[in-house]
Amino acid sequence: MLYEIILQVLIVLASALILGELFSQLRLPSVAGELAAGLILGPSLLGVVTVNSQIQGLSSIALFFIIFLIGYQMKTETLRTHFAESILVTMTSFVIPLIIATLFAISLFPFGTLEDFILALALAVPSISIISVMVMQYDLVEQRTGQLIISSVIVTDVVAFVILATVSENTHDTLLLLVYLSVILIAYAIIDRMLNRRVVALRRFLNYASSILKREYLSYTVLIVFGLFVSYVFQLIGLSFIVGAFFAGLILHDELIGKESFENFRHVLESMNQGFFIPIFFGFAGVEAALSPPDYPLVGYMMLAISASLITSVILTYFFTKKVMHEKTNVDPRTVAVILGGRGAVGIVVVTVALSIGLIGNTSYSLVIFGTTVTSVVIPLLLRRKNQP
Repeated sequence: MLYEIILQVLIVLASALILGELFSQLRLPSVAGELAAGLILGPSLLGVVTVNSQIQGLSSIALFFIIFLIGYQMKTETLRTHFAESILVTMTSFVIPLIIATLFAISLFPFGTLEDFILALALAVPSISIISVMVMQYDLVEQRTGQLIISSVIVTDVVAFVILATVSENTHDTLLLLVYLSVILIAYAIIDRMLNRRVVALRRFLNYASSILKREYLSYTVLIVFGLFVSYVFQLIGLSFIVGAFFAGLILHDELIGKESFENFRHVLESMNQGFFIPIFFGFAGVEAALSPPDYPLVGYMMLAISASLITSVILTYFFTKKVMHEKTNVDPRTVAVILGGRGAVGIVVVTVALSIGLIGNTSYSLVIFGTTVTSVVIPLLLRRKNQP
């Protein structure tokens, strides 16, 4: 019934906002509080909220806007400038930790090789949403180090979604997917260059369209429609719509649509995300997590796998930063290493997509939710502890 859906959304939204704000006041990621709210309300504890197809549809819409905003706040120029270094940082912060996590997962979990690998992928992938917040908190956004961190996480997260799409296809479809992806990335680069050469014309079009119809919000609608179209194309070729949402946001920047329009639209998206879409997505992600008593020992195995992955990531990134970057920046390499240890939202997105297409079961999904909640709290505490006088 419709009123039951409204009631469930109301309960989850209110609880996620309250716990998210409480965690934020404690200087912890609000995402962890929102996940905790879902865990409390779901079958893991109280069992007062459930997830159905309508809720899953709402969560998908919320996810689009979350990822679209992340891309919207980035710049292709930043990614292009630091791409080569980003690949090296990706090796230490993601690729090698993923190998370690996969070995632990295959050794410890009974799910099968593919499901074990997806679980390891979700545990090992750094999260741009968590890491970008920490970069801002430590005033690194305008510094070369902060831009390198963000660029590396962009590369890592895109690679993670490509891997997820690849392992879900057979060999022929995988090769076809890689061809499609190459064509789209080339087309993306061409379109990005063309748009940047016609900045004035695009601004005039948006302003003219808004003025002729006397509706200021029309230009925002055009940008959202563009994002939805790109997301649909990526989903059509076999990649997740999430990758498309990110790239759609990435191609839009202040020079392209005007600083005032850019900031206004960013404010609208940010308000929608913080006030509704983020707590809804992570709240219901927590609701879907449920472990039965026979699965409890797996939580210990999961913590062992994620600890091994995180320790590997922090140590390798620390030594890489110390050897390669420390001479070019005065930022403490330990800060960089711990920041790049941030796990959370992207791992949840990975298992949410994998669960929706039947690649993993609810037990694996639930383990990642529990692990992500713990990690989202531990990493900021480590960073805070490290920076105490």
